[in-house]
Amino acid sequence: MDDEKLCLISIGLVILVFAGLAGMTYIDEEGWPWEKEGDEDEILLIQEGDDVSVDYVGRFVGTAGEPGAVFDTSIPEIARNTSIPKSRGFTVRPTYDDLTFKVGSGQMIQGFDESVLGKKEGQTFTVAIPPEKGYGDAYDELILTVNSTHVMALRETLDRTRFEELYPLVDLKRAITFTHPFWGWDVYIVSYDIEEVQIWHQPLYGHEYKGFPWNVTVVDISTERNVITLHHSIDEIQKNTKVMFETAQLFDPYWAEEALGLDQPEPPMEAWVTSVGGTITIDFNKEVTGRLLVFTITINSITRE
Repeated sequence: MDDEKLCLISIGLVILVFAGLAGMTYIDEEGWPWEKEGDEDEILLIQEGDDVSVDYVGRFVGTAGEPGAVFDTSIPEIARNTSIPKSRGFTVRPTYDDLTFKVGSGQMIQGFDESVLGKKEGQTFTVAIPPEKGYGDAYDELILTVNSTHVMALRETLDRTRFEELYPLVDLKRAITFTHPFWGWDVYIVSYDIEEVQIWHQPLYGHEYKGFPWNVTVVDISTERNVITLHHSIDEIQKNTKVMFETAQLFDPYWAEEALGLDQPEPPMEAWVTSVGGTITIDFNKEVTGRLLVFTITINSITRE
């Protein structure tokens, strides 16, 4: 079963739940929904503006459409149980507590907010939340691809303003050489004026550099062709190897500027290698973006002013 089918089934189940509740609820004089059990018991049902406390387990969808790896939870027993599959970005927090929020205030993703409406204290339910009601779609611009063997210029001529953006700590009036902030090799300042700066990279042939979490070896230096050829040790790279954004930003500032310019709540901080071969793919999208999410939620308490 694919993600779309699972989503449609889950939405259908939610509709059925609400349809069932509609026959058992009534609205009081102040417009609050209640559920009636027997002749005397009245049970408060969640509406917008209520403060609620919940426990939850968030999972991705498995390969067969079943709830898969846990990506977040408020329950310490689940978080610390190593036999329960976790997502690549899952981290165990030092302390755990209920999740509390005001329904409809925008504190939660839309699907989570909507899923608690009409629920009662003590109720446990499961809901599937598609990306448009979750954390949104993934950005193609946050995916960095690196050729396992790639070529860069040995000598470069940069616009003076661009040089100062790329190497803000270099004082052209005093420095003759400087250390490249990503690769770590020496860079010689050939010349500069008010408009341009010419630099000459000086890596060592056969030397291994480690700007990435794996070794990159200089396999060719040609002054005639003006190239440096680098080879990434792909046998060292495991799928889901973590790469920090600061590292990628120093490696490819042009790509980083585009990534930082996206309309997103916070900049990317870390990524994982998603494929390795002739091209290394590094995805800086948050793990929950562009994914169908499955939440199991328990309503612990409801407070209404």
